[in-house]
This record gives sequence, structure tokens and C-alpha cells, in this order.
Amino acid sequence: MANVSKSNTSGGRSLLGSSLIFFTLITPILLGLAVFNHDCVLERIFPLPDIKTVFPFGDEEWSAPGSKPAKADDAVVPWKLQVSNKDLEDLKDRLRNTRYGTAMSGQNFVYGFPADQLKKVVDYWLNKYDWKKQEALINQYDHFKTNIEGLNIHFVRVQPAKSTDPKRNVRVTPIILLHGWPGSFFELYKLIPLLTTPQQISGNDYAAFEVIIPSLPGYGFSDGAQKPGLHPPHIARIFNKLMTRLKLDKYFVHGGDWGGAVGVSLAKMYPDRVLGLDVTAYGWAVPPGRSLFKNILYLTMPKFLFNVSEPHRFLIHNFLALMRESGYMHIQATKPDTVGAALLDSPAGLAGYILEKFSTWTNPDNINKPDGALSEYFSLDDLLTNIMVYWVSGSIITSQRLYKETFSADPNDGFPVLVPSLLSDFRHEIPGANSPDEFVRPYYKDLITISKHKSGGHFPAMELPIELAADIWALAKNVLSRD
Repeated sequence: MANVSKSNTSGGRSLLGSSLIFFTLITPILLGLAVFNHDCVLERIFPLPDIKTVFPFGDEEWSAPGSKPAKADDAVVPWKLQVSNKDLEDLKDRLRNTRYGTAMSGQNFVYGFPADQLKKVVDYWLNKYDWKKQEALINQYDHFKTNIEGLNIHFVRVQPAKSTDPKRNVRVTPIILLHGWPGSFFELYKLIPLLTTPQQISGNDYAAFEVIIPSLPGYGFSDGAQKPGLHPPHIARIFNKLMTRLKLDKYFVHGGDWGGAVGVSLAKMYPDRVLGLDVTAYGWAVPPGRSLFKNILYLTMPKFLFNVSEPHRFLIHNFLALMRESGYMHIQATKPDTVGAALLDSPAGLAGYILEKFSTWTNPDNINKPDGALSEYFSLDDLLTNIMVYWVSGSIITSQRLYKETFSADPNDGFPVLVPSLLSDFRHEIPGANSPDEFVRPYYKDLITISKHKSGGHFPAMELPIELAADIWALAKNVLSRD
């Protein structure tokens, strides 16, 4: 019996030892597979609900609570920008009476937009800037307004010229171009001739875009919501209704900044209508919670298990830059009307607030340049015309509310973009706007490519329109050649 007992004890120890060895070997392998394929693991553990229970597909009314609902009216009404002489004189009086601070010596744009540079902008605005010329430039294309969900939505519509070559078979496809903050519909104007001029697809088959550029609700000449809650998925629904009203059943989408968020929502909510998506700030598709989880994995996991091609995009490498550049976001996401009251009253203050973003968001190194390098990338006429859209429409407050509405809403975590997508990655995009490629790819299921640009920042439609248009064309040619 003693020998049997010793034998059993010895066998038990042997089994325990084998089990420990097995688990010691298999656990790192399983952990590695889980880390390496964590997106698949998370999808298994947390399956996505029915998209119709998450995204706002139902109708809304955005007029003031208690007000009489607007009469249903599908009319699309021609509209033209005409600023009165009275309003222009008021603007000049305010500019003449601007009170300036004193620039911090030798600090350039480190403290924000310096007073000495602001004086130069105001002097140009008063004495050299020709609004009537810029107004005519804006009005060269057809503008319209139409009421959707109680909001008068402003948009530009440009159709390509008829081909004079009988041998060319030109296929015209709609595209909706979406701006963000502090941009406007005018920010996208340089793309219009680049997209409406036909390009060859194959042989005698050519393509051209019919371009639709709406002003986001609360921006420029589109009404702002009179009740809380209007965030990007709601705007996506409104713009899909706009395309329906224009009898444009299927269409491409391009967006940057908030336009990227709206564009991603359009692609998720209406994949049967969106032919393809191009976005510059494409991190919108990556759920914030999972993005944070990936950042933690990067810090804690061995590099052979969790490595990425672009570690410079991680939060840890951009934290200080984000803290320095995101102060405006905290204000606009909490108390947008407070800073908005000052900007609505002072054109010089509005210019300083907006132009500082065009400087630093184009290249972070511009913070150390005396003039913010604005003239290296843009014309002052274009920059001031974008500001004039905010000034003459009085839309700065309602535009900033989009931050509060968005960050107050529940994020729609996990839903991927199913439509063909091309991501335009400009080298100096705002830190944190775009995650490493490995983070992004699982959320764009039909990803054509991530187009890497060695330069360019947050406003490529104004800074590098040719390069951005080339990306949009690459997307379109890929999709149209599938037919």
C-alpha cells in the first residue's frame, strides 16, 4: 500500500508539473494572440447592437422649444450673398476702434496671436482687403437654401460643364464636401474646379463630380439649432435628406475636422447610399475607449507582441502638445457662449482667435515664427474671407456649440465604416486627430489606402488642394472601376 501511495503521489506531482509547464507555455501565447488580435477579441466579447438602436435615424425638429413647427416645405430656393453697406461700415468702425494688447517680446506665437501681428491683419482688412471682390468670388457658384428639420440649410451646388468631345463618355457622380471649425464652405472652394473637371477612368470613359458644399448647421448661413442635442450623426441625417431632396441617390463624401465626423456618420448610417468616403481627420471611426486601451497596451506589452509603425502618434508622445493646443476645445465643449460673446462683438478678436488655429494647426513649428507663417501657406484674402463668413453671418457662437453637443453625447463605439474608404494623412494634422495605421484599419473594412503626405496640416483644402483632390480622385477611380 505504501508503494501505491508513493506512486500516486509521484504521479500527481508529475501531472501538476506538466500542467504548470503547459500553462506557463500556453498562457503567453494566448495572451499574445489576444493582444495581437484584440479588436477581434473585443468584438466577440462585446458584440455590436442593432445600429438602428444606436444612431438617430428618426426625424427631429430643431426650432426653439414651444415654438410653432415650421410648415413642411421641400422647396430649394436660390440664394445670393449680399452684405449691406451699413454692415460693412459697422465692421470698419469696429476695426478702427480695436484695442490692442502688448506682444510678449521674442515669444512669437507662443502666447497666442501676438498684438503686433494682429495690428497688421487689421490694417490690411481695413485698407487693402476688397470685400466686394471676395463676395463676387463666393457668388460665382450657385447657392441655395432649403428647410430640413426646421433649419434653413445653406449649400453650394456646382455641376461640371458639358463635354464638347463626342467621343468622351463622362459619368457625373455627386460628392458632398464637408468643412469643420474654424472653417466654412469657402474653405473648400479651391477643390471645386479640380473635381468638376473630367478625368479619365479608362479608354473613353471619364468621370466628373457634381459638387455639393453645405454649411454645417450653426455655421455660416445655415441656421443653428434652437434646442440642445444636434451632434454629427444628426447632421449626417440632415445632409442625407439634403441629397435625397436634390435627387442625388448615391454620392461620395469628403470631410475634414467636424466634416470628417459627419462624413464617418454618413458612411456608417447610410452605406447603401455612400459610394465612398475620404476623410482627413479619420480617427473619428476609432472608439475612444478602445483607443485608450491600445495606448495602455503600447505602454505595458512587449514590443514583439504589440508594435506599431507610427509610435509618434501615441498619446504619450503628444500629451504636452495636446494640453497646449486643446484649451479652446475645453472652453467650447463646456461654455461656448461665454467666449462666443466676445468673439461675436469684436472682429479683431475673432480674427486673432481663428487665425491662430490656421497658423498652429498647419504646422506646430509655426508657433516659433514671427508671423505664424500664415503667408507661407495661405493668402490673407482667403483667410479674411473665411473669417468674414463667420462675421457677417454672426455664427461664431452657434458654430462653437457643436463641441458641447458632441462631447455631451454618448459615443457610438465600435461600428466600422463598411464603404470604400481612402484616408488622407497630412503630416502636420493636429496631434491625436489620427491614430496609428494599425489602430485605424480594423474600423475601415474596405480601406483602399492611407495616403501619406509629407507636408500639409489641418486645412489641406486651402493649403494643398491639388494633393487633396488627387486623393478624392483616387478613391473615385477605384470605386467607379469596380462597376
